[in-house]
Amino acid sequence: MTRVKLSEITSVITKGTTPMTLGFSFNDTGINFVKVESIGENGNFLQHKFQYISDECNDKLKRSILFENDILFSIAGALGRTAIVTKDILPANTNQAIAIIRPSQKKQSCPKFIQFALKSNKVYKQFQMQKQGVAQLNLSLKNIGDLEIPFPNLENQKQIAKTLDTAVELLAIRKQQLAELDNLIKSTFYDMFGDPVENEKKWVVMKLSQLGDVNRGVSKHRPRNDPALLGGVHPLIQTGDVANADFIIRDFKQTYSDLGLKQSRKWPAGTLCITIAANIAKTALMGFDACFPDSVVGFTANKLTNNIFVFVWFGFFQKIIESQAPESAQKNINLRILSDLDVIVPPIQLQNQFAEIVTKIEEQKALVKKAIDEMQYMFDSLMSEYFD
Repeated sequence: MTRVKLSEITSVITKGTTPMTLGFSFNDTGINFVKVESIGENGNFLQHKFQYISDECNDKLKRSILFENDILFSIAGALGRTAIVTKDILPANTNQAIAIIRPSQKKQSCPKFIQFALKSNKVYKQFQMQKQGVAQLNLSLKNIGDLEIPFPNLENQKQIAKTLDTAVELLAIRKQQLAELDNLIKSTFYDMFGDPVENEKKWVVMKLSQLGDVNRGVSKHRPRNDPALLGGVHPLIQTGDVANADFIIRDFKQTYSDLGLKQSRKWPAGTLCITIAANIAKTALMGFDACFPDSVVGFTANKLTNNIFVFVWFGFFQKIIESQAPESAQKNINLRILSDLDVIVPPIQLQNQFAEIVTKIEEQKALVKKAIDEMQYMFDSLMSEYFD
């Protein structure tokens, strides 16, 4: 497929200016002014993050007045964010951190196709070649103009853009489904138990330590990364494994040897893991017997509660810790603070009923996540096929 430089298929590649350099300030209303933070990661405009300039300022910034179908591309800060200008945000302008790429009508180029090309791995690699040891890459307009992209005929461009757009829409739908299932768990908790902080239903309240075994993981040997401790058959859970699990930890990256196990402790499957370092107060249930270091706390419920109820209760952690723990503790959670947290204790039958509902919802979430992974793989494969 023919490849062309971006400068060959565009009529304008330019950027804006900060109004303050011309003696202007931002207003409460007026012409929309687009900044990098106004562009979402999915290529949408976050209009609540627009700023506003006067008509006079807009006239002075004539070079960067935006037109419908202009492609915006961030060239500083959050590099590589893109969006296509639509009628609903006009009139609008932008600053020097965003390149304005205006497709040439004479060259018969499809803005959406160019936008997808700018998100491709091939273009990303071209950026990296410009980096040359600089900590934070800022691209010049020449860098943008020199980018090479494939350039089929207009009909093929439109078809490729339509195919990729469909994949993006399907991904967005699935991600929305996942968010709705997450919200369903929280709303079900509220319906059954009320606000866990306000406790308007007047449930019995007990300390977390009264509801089960609360203990830090164990890693006695120093240094902790001694090769003799690692590489055996005993799963070793780290804070990242907990943070990335969402509900049940099904994977692990590290293992202990028999020596590693001897200086640690193995917890049973179903234990609720709570991180107290790096990723504070992230929680997940272990899907297998495993060890973990003292940066993770393990909780095993007694007959008064169950681990799934406590897992969801921890989903309200920010509100809970703000209401119950000292301000100084919020970024440094320890075993004492966790043990002393007040937990509502509804009847165990009601908690068990809730746990069954959560389990079913999590099963649905697992199916949706699998669909998202498959769709993402399909999208990545199509991007590679069309642009690499």
